[in-house]
Amino acid sequence: MNIVLFGGTDLTRRIADALAELGMPPACVFHVRRTFAISYSPGGARNAKFADMARWAEDRGVEAHKYESVDATIAALQRLQPGIGIAAGWYHRLPARLRHVFARGVLGIHASLLPKYRGGAPLNWVLLRGERETGVSLFELADGVDDGPLYGQRRFPIGPQDYIGDLVEQANDAAISLLRESIAGIVDGSLTPQPQSGTPTYCLQREPDDGIIDWTRPAEEIERLVRAVSRPYPGARAVLVGTSLTIWRASAVPAAPTVLGRPGQIARLPEVASPCVVTGRGLLAIEEAEGEDGTDVLPLIRKSAQQRFTPLNV
Repeated sequence: MNIVLFGGTDLTRRIADALAELGMPPACVFHVRRTFAISYSPGGARNAKFADMARWAEDRGVEAHKYESVDATIAALQRLQPGIGIAAGWYHRLPARLRHVFARGVLGIHASLLPKYRGGAPLNWVLLRGERETGVSLFELADGVDDGPLYGQRRFPIGPQDYIGDLVEQANDAAISLLRESIAGIVDGSLTPQPQSGTPTYCLQREPDDGIIDWTRPAEEIERLVRAVSRPYPGARAVLVGTSLTIWRASAVPAAPTVLGRPGQIARLPEVASPCVVTGRGLLAIEEAEGEDGTDVLPLIRKSAQQRFTPLNV
């Protein structure tokens, strides 16, 4: 049965490799550019976890198509008589008229425990909301937002010090494990999907400007923002003495001493090794930060005690 893969991320590549190892390599890959046009981002979107699936396919003699439109995709698919589609690391809608080209439909892999966190950027959102557990879901695409019936799920904990890169790696590992366990049963029809149960929640896509720090927020909330938008995403952003910088790692100071200052003001404290910033509630220790040219700006922050991060205009 021909399997067609839709995607352009590190997860897409890992799925392609796993399918090949299982003796059922994709017959065709549909991929996207690193930067591409999409409805929710008028200026275009950038794939932060991009993988060159065109090169992967070329190296293995697999047919590949750059995604242009639904109609062009359907025309290419009709020649293949595909059995199953798998969409992973894919950002475009696959409408019913496209899915119906597949004998067994199209599978989706979503990085949440559906029906929770349907929609965009689920791993970023679980960190922002302080969740302690998440997972991945393997499901059949339907007409709504991540609302199709489930083939299976994998859970994993979120540690108090986990960053988004840690969650991406855990989610990718869980997705590969789930797919390896399920794909044979889906292909031969012995595994059937079950309806999602529970109250759904929805999350919207995020953009780089959503990483701008508001120093009037509590330190714990800003720490969650830093962890949620760190590598491989653009990072949390701020401006200090006219220098735009990206904060990659930071932590709320537990049992912080009382510091009287304005939100955004920098303090050097003997009790804390890293430079600290006054927030709307508590102190935030800055542990890693870079300037626009990639240079370490922690020395600048240390030398700027008493000065204040200024609002970043967007």
